[in-house]
Parts: sequence; C-alpha cells; structure tokens
Amino acid sequence: MRKIVVEERALLEIVDEMRISIPEEVREARRVLRAREQIPQSAQMEAERILQEARDQAELMLRDEEIVKQADERAEQVVHEAEERAEASREEMDIYALNMLNDLEQRLESHLSSIRRGVAALDGEPVAAGDVDEDDRA
Repeated sequence: MRKIVVEERALLEIVDEMRISIPEEVREARRVLRAREQIPQSAQMEAERILQEARDQAELMLRDEEIVKQADERAEQVVHEAEERAEASREEMDIYALNMLNDLEQRLESHLSSIRRGVAALDGEPVAAGDVDEDDRA
C-alpha cells in the first residue's frame, strides 16, 4: 500500500461533507424504499375502493330493478282493478238501462193501448173489456 500526503484541512472538509451527505442519502434511500413499499399497498387500497364502488353500484342497480319490478306489478294490479271496476260499472249500467227500457216499454204499451181505444171509440167500434187497462180507468 502506498502512502500519500494530504492536507489535514482538506481531508477534514471531505470527511465533514461525507458525514453530512451520507445520512441525507441514507434518508433518501429509506424514503424511496418506503415509497416503493407503499405502492403495492396503495394499489391494493385503490383496487378495494374500486371493487366496493362496483359492489355499491351493482346493489343500487338491483334495488332499482326491484323498484321497477314492484312498480310494474303495482301497475298491473291497478289496471286489473280498474278493468274489474269498469266491468262492474258496465254491468250496473246495463241493468239500469234494461230496467229503464222495460219501464219505457210498459209506458209505451199503455199509451199505445190508450191510443187504440181512442181510435176505436172515434171509429165507433166497441171497446172490448180486456182492452181497458187499470191505468186507463184512473
């Protein structure tokens, strides 16, 4: 090994610079290693967050689908009930109309009978006893 002569002051400055710069480089290296270790953790956390968002979205879509299904079922029920009520109303109206028509028929027959008796009386034809209605006597 060879010996060299170095100025003490220059050597001390180099040693001081090394003392200052080496710990900083060691700290920087440690920071880089920590950051490198955090990358997979960060990626894992991001992946979990994305998965949770996807699960939440899927659950929301299922709830929406269930709401739509329930709304469709309710709409079908309302339509069915409305059709039943409409049919019941039609039946009631048909019965009412039939009753009104029967009543009208009886009144018209009574009036027609009265008209025929009036025509017969004017023509001088005798009126048969069965042709006189109870309504005509009053």
